[in-house]
Amino acid sequence: MLRAVEDLQRILDLTCKELEADDAHLELGGRDPGDDVVWCRLPDGQHRIVVFYDGERPASVEALRDRLKLVVGGFSSTFGSVRPPRPPSNPRRSLDDALDVLANQTGAREVLVVDETSPIVWGTSTGQEWPEDVHDAERAVEALNLARQAGIDLGAHLAGEASKTKLPDELARLVPELLAAAEGVARDASAWNAQLETFACVSALREKADAAGSARWAEHEPGRSFLARGFGGIYWLLLVFDDPGFSELHAEAAMIHAAPWIERLVTSLPPVDPDGGPGGRVVKLRRLRPV
Repeated sequence: MLRAVEDLQRILDLTCKELEADDAHLELGGRDPGDDVVWCRLPDGQHRIVVFYDGERPASVEALRDRLKLVVGGFSSTFGSVRPPRPPSNPRRSLDDALDVLANQTGAREVLVVDETSPIVWGTSTGQEWPEDVHDAERAVEALNLARQAGIDLGAHLAGEASKTKLPDELARLVPELLAAAEGVARDASAWNAQLETFACVSALREKADAAGSARWAEHEPGRSFLARGFGGIYWLLLVFDDPGFSELHAEAAMIHAAPWIERLVTSLPPVDPDGGPGGRVVKLRRLRPV
């Protein structure tokens, strides 16, 4: 606890230096400061950091607020270690929100938590559950392979936005099955293609996770770009990117800072029955076929 408080004081000192401020405080509870004050809420949703100037501010409040967010954004684990976090009223929503923060920090399209032993997706930055199960996901990756080989936009076909081009026989068989599995979820072509690419990234990660001696994997392939780090012994934090040229250095720095926070949220989740018991994700991700 003492070390955490010392770290916190150093961060407040750094905040003062970077923002040319006279003082900075960490606050919990009470009313939010007004719009004329430089402050921002921390990712835990409980604390906020407030910066004070005795004289004239060196920049606009909005510009200083943006700089403040950059300074404190990478230190969520330090702030969280000052006191034990209270059990969230909705642990899964809290985890999804934390993953959404990480997605915004890294530019990832989606951030997920999966593990090596169960078929459960523990959290996703989109906060949306997928209706597909593992067998549907396997068929989706198979269909994506076939579509790419034939030069076909599978997402457009699944969304009903493609011309009535005749599909190869095997692909024509799989498309109705994929649509049936996604019943009740409206996806346009872009959303379908994003979902298919997420399936492909998870598939590649699950195959790579079999290889011993590494808790980190990255790929920079078009349609299959991701960075993954293991944590907590069995879990994987998976960042899916649209841009194959994403910066591993930038993304991994944010992952390292966020990992303790996310691990606490994952371990606070209630037990889940992977066969459909209360609280479980619908998506089941065992080993998918590689793309």
